[in-house]
Amino acid sequence: MSDITAIAVPKWGIEMVEGTINVWNKTVGDTVAKGDEILEMESDKIVNVWESPADGVLRRVLVEEGEARPVGALLGVIAAANVDDASIDSFIADFGGSAPAAEDDSATDNDAPVPAAAANARPGGDAATRSAPAVRNLAAELGVDLNTVTGTGRRGRITEDDVRAAASDGAEPAPTGVKVIPLSATRQTIAKRLSEAKQDIPHYYLTVNYELDGLLAHRAALNANGTTRVSVNDLLVKCVARALQREPRVNINVIDNAIHQYSDSNVSVAIATEDGLYPVTLRAAQNLSTQEIAAATAEFAERARNGALTREDLSDGSFTVSNLGMYGIDNFTAIINPPMGAILALGKGSEQPVVRDGKVTVATIVSATLSCDHRVIDGAIGANFLKVLGEEIASLS
Repeated sequence: MSDITAIAVPKWGIEMVEGTINVWNKTVGDTVAKGDEILEMESDKIVNVWESPADGVLRRVLVEEGEARPVGALLGVIAAANVDDASIDSFIADFGGSAPAAEDDSATDNDAPVPAAAANARPGGDAATRSAPAVRNLAAELGVDLNTVTGTGRRGRITEDDVRAAASDGAEPAPTGVKVIPLSATRQTIAKRLSEAKQDIPHYYLTVNYELDGLLAHRAALNANGTTRVSVNDLLVKCVARALQREPRVNINVIDNAIHQYSDSNVSVAIATEDGLYPVTLRAAQNLSTQEIAAATAEFAERARNGALTREDLSDGSFTVSNLGMYGIDNFTAIINPPMGAILALGKGSEQPVVRDGKVTVATIVSATLSCDHRVIDGAIGANFLKVLGEEIASLS
């Protein structure tokens, strides 16, 4: 069956367990060439394109837009035009999937539609999460509950026309004054990962205050003499990268009951967008200048807003920094982003009274809270990291 090619969910990252089809760029019967973009799939906050590895014809589509499947699951089949349907059915059966019959042109419009909830049922799902994003958005806009809609599309899928018809027929709308916003695949991924992290990882928290006056003076000098503007967060990230080199027991991933300790400080910086937080990775940040960190972070932020981040941008992080100081937050605790072992939550810098040599003076103070995975990072290790981080910050004076 060398003339038959499987379209299966790829494993695009070590933490990837499933993918959601956003768009099929081809339909059954379309001729495809090697390198053609067959579908767009979303997983772990990133949309990737599946390119055809061979020439042929898209003969079967087994999973519809908006549906999620685990890594390795069969999504469709590409085959040469002369391959018969029986061979494709056999290929699908051997693969472990189900083989829908080839479409019968003799089917009439009088065939009774199959309710979407019955046609596409799978554990833990509902009509909303199994519908294409455009259908979900339209349903939310028109106030239509997708679980009350009968689908007339292929294999009982709910179409946009079905939603419009349900709206005109008086399908039960959302309560007055309530806007229903379906969770995007990205938001569903975030919810799933954070829920699992909070449930499965025994977090503990360590909080310290750092004086920033020396760092602020250093920043002012850099911005006065350079072309790339440096933020307080850029300098703190640089200090974190150096501290990780001094306390590498925090610079880790936890994978398959093993600690993976990184030699480089691959600092993940959380960037906020309307779709959620994206932890972009500043690789080997200990070797970057503060200006290089600032430029890279700004570029990541722009790409995140434009939906142009790649899987490479989000992978291989060894430690996360999340800063909400720009929103006026004094302090907070953050959830660890697996497989990393720790995350540092930074608040805003504010002037506070401090005592030096028995005298009260004013200093700019920032609160930092370290969340650690207690399975792999003991309290003394976390405390030592915060100690050396404070020394790195003080060294900028």
